[in-house]
Amino acid sequence: MGLKLILSVGLLGVLSSAASAEAVWQADDQSARFCLQNFNAYGPIYASNVGERTERWTAELQAKPSCDIVQLQEVWNEGHINQVDSALRSKYSLSAPNRKARIGLMSLFKGSIRKEETYSFNVNNEGGLMDGVRNMFNVKKAFHIVTANVPGLDEDIYFLNTHLHPSSQAVRLTQILDLLNWRLKNQNRKLIISGDFNASFDKLEHAFVESTLRVTDSLEQVLGKYPADICTYCHKNPLSWMNDDHVFDYVFYSNVGEAKSVLKAVDGRINLKGTERRPLSDHYGLRIEFSWQEAAITVDFLTVELERGKAIQVLLQAHEVLKREKGSEFAPYKKQIKELVAQLRNNQGVFADYFTKSN
Repeated sequence: MGLKLILSVGLLGVLSSAASAEAVWQADDQSARFCLQNFNAYGPIYASNVGERTERWTAELQAKPSCDIVQLQEVWNEGHINQVDSALRSKYSLSAPNRKARIGLMSLFKGSIRKEETYSFNVNNEGGLMDGVRNMFNVKKAFHIVTANVPGLDEDIYFLNTHLHPSSQAVRLTQILDLLNWRLKNQNRKLIISGDFNASFDKLEHAFVESTLRVTDSLEQVLGKYPADICTYCHKNPLSWMNDDHVFDYVFYSNVGEAKSVLKAVDGRINLKGTERRPLSDHYGLRIEFSWQEAAITVDFLTVELERGKAIQVLLQAHEVLKREKGSEFAPYKKQIKELVAQLRNNQGVFADYFTKSN
């Protein structure tokens, strides 16, 4: 984000550009590195060929070089969960909150899992037809946090996996605020957020995530900016339900934490596509490589002030969206946004403090 990082050891530059975003990753031993794979596996009851598609994408995840962390969405059914478990248990430790509740989230780690937490969003639907179907089958959107280490790193990290509402911008904004509320109570470790956000990078939700949670979009950092033709949910994919292209899937990260070290996204690509006629999912995967180095962090207060003004504008835009919602469930979030704006303007409060120390 907007804070200048002063590194005791220089970080390696970006390994790839948009033109080489799908090149084969080559490891570099000059710094500690790890890889995170995000993938919406498209496993609802109406999806076709779930078993066959899962056999193919789990085989790809086992290929070398495999990622240290895998964050999955839409692994819904018991048979689907068992298939993923059976295919990948020899390589990963599994965190499977989707066995206890129909949230579709599943996380896999080569390192040790220290703690697991799962939270359903307070606002989970907008009352439409599809939400009625979801209610009938007790399907919910949620977020899942695993505290885990990565082999070769000297600290644990919060890995947050989520899947936001598919159609309502207002509901998505409340869900992002739920993520923020959790983060404000848990600032002692670095945070990596990955998942299906159901909103493109040019939409309010993307700016809202960055401005409130104070996180960096890893793929955007690698590419410099998103090319016009990039997508993770693409109209040419025969499983897609849309007639245009979108980026819905992201990996965000924050270096706020007690450890004096710095993460940086140094490589990224859209992957797990399958073939034109045999896609692996209605989404494509997102693979991000991070570097990790011990470093000192200094605050660029001028940049913080500039970003404070941007954040206030984004919060007020979100408030305008929520003002149009009449349901009582939205009232606490309208109030919270006003409080967040007040904290930024007065430079006082938990959110204002978090904002100032974020990178």
